[in-house]
Amino acid sequence: MAMWVFLDIDGVLVPEKKFENSIHTEYFLKFDPVCLQLFEDVLQQYPDLRVGISSSWRDLFPLEVVRNFFSPTIVNRVVGFTPLLDTETTEPSQYFRYQEVIEFLRLHNASADSWLAIDDSRDYYPPHTHVIVTDSYNGFDLRAASDLKQYLSELKKDNLALCLL
Repeated sequence: MAMWVFLDIDGVLVPEKKFENSIHTEYFLKFDPVCLQLFEDVLQQYPDLRVGISSSWRDLFPLEVVRNFFSPTIVNRVVGFTPLLDTETTEPSQYFRYQEVIEFLRLHNASADSWLAIDDSRDYYPPHTHVIVTDSYNGFDLRAASDLKQYLSELKKDNLALCLL
């Protein structure tokens, strides 16, 4: 059973502070190196962790472009974008990213897998889901990295305990 992280990009790996005092377009199409390093450092400790992208970046770029923003040691773990749901066939909901994650997991035969989201808005997910909420101005920072490590560590302990039963 795999573990998934569903990752928003704007406000997480591209913090708003990046755009302050910046008129250079080269800053707009890059992840913040500090945010990315903190995120990837946690992922390095959990080699079975897979990443789904739950970001509006899927509307702007092909998956390969987004994957190339990650380091070579992480890029193959970035599996895909959450799907855009057809609003005519799905029930409208404020929890649209949650619905997209559930559909992504179904499409990847991973509905039973554990997952969490990293987003700068809690509002896209129902209260029962685990979301690490970043401050959109600072993005994925030391606090977010600590929260992610703690959650993954607890999940690993719980899974180990289940295996021993």
